Amino acid sequence: MKEDDWLQDAVIRALEERDDIHTSILAYAEVLVLFYDHETAEYEIDAPRAITNLLELVPIVPNEHEDAVLAAAAFLDEYDLTPFDALHAGLVTVGDECVLTTEQDYDTVGLDRTPLKPVSSE
Repeated sequence: MKEDDWLQDAVIRALEERDDIHTSILAYAEVLVLFYDHETAEYEIDAPRAITNLLELVPIVPNEHEDAVLAAAAFLDEYDLTPFDALHAGLVTVGDECVLTTEQDYDTVGLDRTPLKPVSSE
């Protein structure tokens, strides 16, 4: 929710009156991008803390995606990943899967990574 959002009062009222409000992992991806300063490659606020607090207000459905966002928040703090790299790492971690990529940042996180290599033309 933006500081000057014209729907701010309606959002606050809905959060107070309803207990079935939830969102998707995509909303949290937007929040992480909003917090991230691409020029400095840093987060403008304490993103892990903000994400944890936001999840108390608006949980993510399905639960596995909420777990992935929590893992991503930890990766942001510990490994200085970009928003999308952190979310991909969170999803791979929660899904106990392997990632196929050239991105070596995933190695520092400790994920099972299959290196993506160019096809050689013979």
